[in-house]
Amino acid sequence: MRHYASPVRVQAVEAIRTQIMDGTLREGQRLIERELCEQLDISRNTLREAYRQLEAEGFVEMRPHKGPTVSRITQREARSLYELRQALEGLAIRLFTTRATDRDLEQLEEAFEALREAHDSGDVSRMLHAKGEFYDVLYRGADNEILQAHAYGLQRRLAQLRARSLSAGSRPHQSIAEMAAVMEQILRRQPTDAEQAWCAHIHSAYLVVESTLQESPEA
Repeated sequence: MRHYASPVRVQAVEAIRTQIMDGTLREGQRLIERELCEQLDISRNTLREAYRQLEAEGFVEMRPHKGPTVSRITQREARSLYELRQALEGLAIRLFTTRATDRDLEQLEEAFEALREAHDSGDVSRMLHAKGEFYDVLYRGADNEILQAHAYGLQRRLAQLRARSLSAGSRPHQSIAEMAAVMEQILRRQPTDAEQAWCAHIHSAYLVVESTLQESPEA
């Protein structure tokens, strides 16, 4: 049995998320409550709380009369999500570059350095967390609450696909190099160049996701 330190729910979420990202739990697979409770040595209530968070992140679907299953995203859905991501995040980058205060820029640099360290670690869960911190700073500096609300909803849908991308070979190092180019344009206060560089970064990430979906047995 595997025993977790407090907080138990957080550890359970991380364990299930990791099994989804590494393919131990496959897309479309039904999650058996009894088996996971025994494997993770947690209560049913804790597991159900973990399911709710994983559902919000886009890793798990809760279907009536079928129970929780690992989310399955088709190639068409992935394409649509990345098209929307490119539009929303490109705008956020443009607004941040135009509106950010000097303190916002400092915080974004700090968040980017933390993200670079996470990418160097090779830990996908750490990368996803650091990227979330980066986005928090980005959207605060963009100063558009409606954009931020829509973008955060999209982020939850993208979590599983982003994990696929960051799990692919050299992609973490390629990704951070692309983002470094964006940071350079942001710090130079070049909104058009920053937006174009960010859109290229997203397109590059999508190509990796598309490749992994094509290789998937469920594709």
